Amino acid sequence: MRHYISREIQAHCLKRLETGLITAISGARQVGKTTLLMNIGEVVAQRGIVSKERVYYYSLDDPLLRAELKTDFRFFEKEIEKSLGEQISKIKKPILLMIDEAQKSPDIFDWLKIIYDNYHEKVKIIISGSSSLGIRKKSTESLAGRITFLKMFPLTIRELIQDATGVSLPKESLWCNIPKKRIKDFFNFRQSLLYRYNNILDKLLEKILLEGSLPGVYISGSREEKYLRLSSIIETYLERDIRILMEVGSLDDYSNLLKILSFEVGSIFNLNSISRDLGIAYNTVKKYISVLKDTYILNSLSPLFVKARKRFVKSNKIYFFDVGVANYLSKRTEKEHIKGNQGGFLFENILLKSFESENENRPLPANIHFWRDYQGHEIDFVFEDSLGRWIPVEVSLSKNLPTGKKKNFDAFFQFTPMGKESPFGIFIYRGDLKEEKLNGKTIYLIPWWFWW
Repeated sequence: MRHYISREIQAHCLKRLETGLITAISGARQVGKTTLLMNIGEVVAQRGIVSKERVYYYSLDDPLLRAELKTDFRFFEKEIEKSLGEQISKIKKPILLMIDEAQKSPDIFDWLKIIYDNYHEKVKIIISGSSSLGIRKKSTESLAGRITFLKMFPLTIRELIQDATGVSLPKESLWCNIPKKRIKDFFNFRQSLLYRYNNILDKLLEKILLEGSLPGVYISGSREEKYLRLSSIIETYLERDIRILMEVGSLDDYSNLLKILSFEVGSIFNLNSISRDLGIAYNTVKKYISVLKDTYILNSLSPLFVKARKRFVKSNKIYFFDVGVANYLSKRTEKEHIKGNQGGFLFENILLKSFESENENRPLPANIHFWRDYQGHEIDFVFEDSLGRWIPVEVSLSKNLPTGKKKNFDAFFQFTPMGKESPFGIFIYRGDLKEEKLNGKTIYLIPWWFWW
């Protein structure tokens, strides 16, 4: 049996099942959706929620299954009833129906509506998909009011730390508790949990900066196997997922755009410049980037806007769903390739995706942006706490707080308008846990592993 790393989204899924609504899990290829579904099937059986023989899993990645559904709208229903030996309308014990890559057979959503409307007390349903466009569009059309959504990401820092050290971290991350509790209240507790694992944690960070955190890649033994998996992920995405979507005119142009963007992780991107470099029409580039977002490969972070918006940059920063994929596309295969600014951008990417993984499945997600002025001062992340204050967060792979970062904090503190005043700043880095004063404000210097 291959090594399984526990996923925090599983608890969310089990809670959503209790609501009686259809649960939709969306996320990029290879983030672990299928493994998660299989594990949920085992858990509900172990807990006696649904007996093992009444758990049904179908993957619409299978073209034969898709063909059966095209021929017979009620194919799954008939298969389940054949297995049960009775009609679904007559069953007394619940069943769990899980459909993977549901967006690949759009008609399935109309059938799910019928099943839900007639048997939602008897049939628990989970669907998954690797296309935001497909899942959201069809769900809005057919399943409005009947479905709840969860997003799945690659392995998070929190999940990786717990796996590498065997330490069970507190249920909520540090950032979730601002301003409910003072940051200082977390210092001794978390420090005592993880500080003795410093060497393990340093090696973990080096590993994920280079290889990323897709489960199948992360647990692979040899470098050759890792690269084969990454190559397969990219080829499958381009040759199967994108062709099925039929949203891309030229697969070559789309592939070249993907490669160019892999060099731009954490950077402010300019559509006009990319259009010129590739020789592709501006609107085509814009459309392709939209497809990349819809298939969860790419996401963007928008700048922080205030009333005097003309003073500040308006372009978004781009990030990949996994730095291992970005590194493979851009041939960053050695430690030497991820030093300096490039390593810093990859570090940003990792932190952001881990933040999103926890944040986006919360009932009230926090807002997050970046900030930059025309003088070149920049704050990597700015999130709004529950009191409406803007908390600036800078990140770095260094082991100290550079002068340039101090200037960025100072500029942001001066910029912050009334009602949004930042009570402090946070600097996430590879150094020790401490704090510094900057013109009357506290900057908390937090080891990268402490934030989670």
